[in-house]
Parts: sequence; C-alpha cells; structure tokens
Amino acid sequence: MTSRVLDNPYEEQQTILLGRVIGNVEKLNDAMIELCTSLAEINTYNSNITALSDMWSHYQRNVEFNLRTTGTLEEPQ
Repeated sequence: MTSRVLDNPYEEQQTILLGRVIGNVEKLNDAMIELCTSLAEINTYNSNITALSDMWSHYQRNVEFNLRTTGTLEEPQ
C-alpha cells in the first residue's frame, strides 16, 4: 500500500484558479499593449496639432506686426 504524504486536498481547485488568474493576466496584458499603442497614436496626433497651433500663432503675430508697422491695423469693433 502506497501512502501519499502531505497531499493537498485543494490542489485541483488551486490549479483551476491559477489557470484563470493566468488567463486574466494575459488578457490584461493584451489590453495594456492595445492601450499603449492607442496612446502613442494619440500623442503623435496631438503633437501634430501642437505644431500647427504654434505655426498659426507665429503667423498671427507676424501679420499683426506687419499691419502695425504699415499702419493698416484696425482695432476690432
């Protein structure tokens, strides 16, 4: 007769739970990768908008300077 010393009666349940945890962590990892990719795209888009905004501000400042210099700047009504 073979006796099993220190058998864990909860081993099967623990194995099932561990498998579920691992599966959920893998799904979470995939979601985080997708989130990081999306954030990188958003950051790229936002940097383009920032560059455009900066160019527009410089253009507006130059136009105002030129109008003031030539004396053709009219005050808003």
